[in-house]
Amino acid sequence: MAVCTLPILASLLLGAAAPTSLQNLPSDTTRVVQGFDKQDYAWGTVMLRKGTQLRAYLPATDTGLDMLLAYYLVPPDSQPGLKPKLLHVKEVRWMRVQGQYSELLDEGKFRPSRLAARRVRGVVELFVVKINPSPVISFLGSTPVLSSPVAGTDKSGPLTWYLRRDGGTPVLVSPAGFANQMAAFLADDAELASRVAAGQPGYRLGDLEGVIQQYNQRIASRK
Repeated sequence: MAVCTLPILASLLLGAAAPTSLQNLPSDTTRVVQGFDKQDYAWGTVMLRKGTQLRAYLPATDTGLDMLLAYYLVPPDSQPGLKPKLLHVKEVRWMRVQGQYSELLDEGKFRPSRLAARRVRGVVELFVVKINPSPVISFLGSTPVLSSPVAGTDKSGPLTWYLRRDGGTPVLVSPAGFANQMAAFLADDAELASRVAAGQPGYRLGDLEGVIQQYNQRIASRK
C-alpha cells in the first residue's frame, strides 16, 4: 500500500461536484452529523468558481478550511464507512453552512488559497482560517483512501486572521506587529487606533473580533 501526503496528491483527488439541479434534497436538512475526522457536517451550499452550485453535507466550521473541502452528497452516517468526496478549496468561490459564510481568499500566486470563515461583517470584514495538519492519502491499488492525520498530531492549529476593507484585497494580520499594523489600518478612527497602539486591555490580538465590530459600529454612527 503506497502512502503519500496530501499536498502531492490533492490535484488527483478532486471530487466531481454535481450541479444542484441533479441532486435530491435530503428529507431533513437541519441535521448535524459527524463525518470525516470527527468533524461535524451539515447541509449547505458551495458556489464553485466555474459558476455552478453544489449542495451537500459540508463541514460545519467557523474557522474556515485550509487546502481541501471534504463533503458528502448523503448524510455521512447513512452508510457504514462512507468516505467523503474532495474539492481543492481553490475550486470554491464561497460556502454557506448553517448561516456561516466562508469565502476563498487568494493572497497571490506565492501563497496558498484558503477558504476563510467570515467572523465580522461591515465596512471592514474579518476572516479566519485555522491551519490544520494535512490528512494522509494512501492507495489500495489504484483507489485513493483518505485518512486522518497521524495519531498524536496536534490538531489545534494556529488561527490566521485576514482583514478586508470595502471588498478590497485581503490583508494578513501579523501577530508580531499587531499593535502597529492595526493602528495604521484603523487610522481614520484616531481614538480607537490609539487604544490599539497602546495595547490597552480589550484592544489586543485576542480581542480582534470585538475591535473590528466596534470600529464598524463607530463608522456607521458617523453616517
